[in-house]
Amino acid sequence: MEENAPDELPSPYETKLREWMSRWYDHAIEQGLVRPPFLLDDAKAERLEGYFAAGLTPSEGAQAFFGPAH
Repeated sequence: MEENAPDELPSPYETKLREWMSRWYDHAIEQGLVRPPFLLDDAKAERLEGYFAAGLTPSEGAQAFFGPAH
């Protein structure tokens, strides 16, 4: 995710990504997959952005992120 200058508005892509991540986080909490506070580092954020770009729903992204590895 690109950083914007303080006086710039986020791009439509970034706005949609942030909304998706918010719904992802809410779902993960509701399902007991994570407890607040959850710290998201750069590597995890890039992984989530990949799920978003692939078209996963926030709930699918939560399962992929926190579910067992195959």
